[in-house]
Amino acid sequence: MDFVTSDGIKIDYQIKGTGNPIIFVAGFGGYQEVWTEQVDYFVQMGYQVITYDHRNFGSSQRTTQGHTLQRLTDDLIELVQHLGIKQSAFVGHSMGGSLLYDLIKTAPELIKLVVVVDQTPYMLNTSDWQYGFMNYTLDNYLTEAKEEPQVHETLNGLSSNVTFALDKARVEHPFSRADNFDLLCEHIKYDWRDIIKNSSVPIDVIAAVQSPYYDADFAKWMTMVNRSIKTALVDNCGHDIMAEVPDRFNQILRHFLLSNRYLSN
Repeated sequence: MDFVTSDGIKIDYQIKGTGNPIIFVAGFGGYQEVWTEQVDYFVQMGYQVITYDHRNFGSSQRTTQGHTLQRLTDDLIELVQHLGIKQSAFVGHSMGGSLLYDLIKTAPELIKLVVVVDQTPYMLNTSDWQYGFMNYTLDNYLTEAKEEPQVHETLNGLSSNVTFALDKARVEHPFSRADNFDLLCEHIKYDWRDIIKNSSVPIDVIAAVQSPYYDADFAKWMTMVNRSIKTALVDNCGHDIMAEVPDRFNQILRHFLLSNRYLSN
């Protein structure tokens, strides 16, 4: 299915089930198929599950316009409005987590719960911030970001179900890092730390102990500056937690939903 944004871009989305909605938000270069192992699980729990592809990603329309995190956030808001949803739980992976930080700033009234998956609130390392992306700093990130990091994103590979779905999506809708480099650089520069400190929106964090990108202690920092935030650290896993260890991820997310009293119906 698709809908057309206010600036005329077709966004592909899938919706399954009934009950209270959970909207899953993929990261940079991500496909909605990365949530394959979550869809049926949470539908069977009685939730409505919604996945979608960002503009210029996956099955959504290719475009040279709107390559900003704010425009992607506006796309999400417009999708929520298109579906007639008043409030939802949102789960964002990697850049999708940053998009949800922006959603907290832009439209907190839409949020029942935010769950951020392995995404630091600030991606540039400084003398007093060691929780950025790999070795990225303000001085080197433009050069470093031109090439994909030479690391394994996962520790043990993805679930076979996710691999099958992703491989098919990648063949049908190849992703171009070069065509989205402007979005990546903008994403890298955002600093969401004040949003985290001052948020009254429920935020939970799932971080990977062996993430190749981040020191998982960014999650501990978030709990220190906002005591309402809850975290789960997942051991023996890389960056793509939901697709690498889906059973563990689903149990953690289920716990977060229920502990925030976001029930299926």
